[in-house]
Amino acid sequence: ICSLGGSITGFQNFLKDGLTILGNAKEEGNGVPTAFFLFFFLAMFTSFVGLLFLAACMKRFDATYSSAMFVVSFVLSASFMSAIHYNTFQHLDNVDDLFLYPVGLMVLFYGATILITPSLTICFAGEDDLLEDESIAEPPDSPIAGVGNRERLLSK
Repeated sequence: ICSLGGSITGFQNFLKDGLTILGNAKEEGNGVPTAFFLFFFLAMFTSFVGLLFLAACMKRFDATYSSAMFVVSFVLSASFMSAIHYNTFQHLDNVDDLFLYPVGLMVLFYGATILITPSLTICFAGEDDLLEDESIAEPPDSPIAGVGNRERLLSK
């Protein structure tokens, strides 16, 4: 559910296409074509539906987990769309571009992996009594509640 919201929002090339259609119509002196309204509606629709999926995900999971999954799926689908729609890989001219584009994506994926992986609580000296207080414990269905919850999350 989390990655679906980002994927839907990431395919938002409709706004740029609609503005391109509108700009070309103004240059030619024509009225606004009906395709502009379709693309404008699809741009709003994909944004709104993507945010609805994100809100549903945040109700079910931790905000750190939800936002990381949303951003990764958004960037991944936007990268696919730019590769298909705008021929991104043909415009990577030098070695720096060919190296930095995939490295940037890998850094994003690694950072999201760090955010969504459950971590152990680190206690400093004298703070052991905080761990015994159950009122500050994570809820059992939280993705960061403990190491054993990873299997439970994957089964959902």
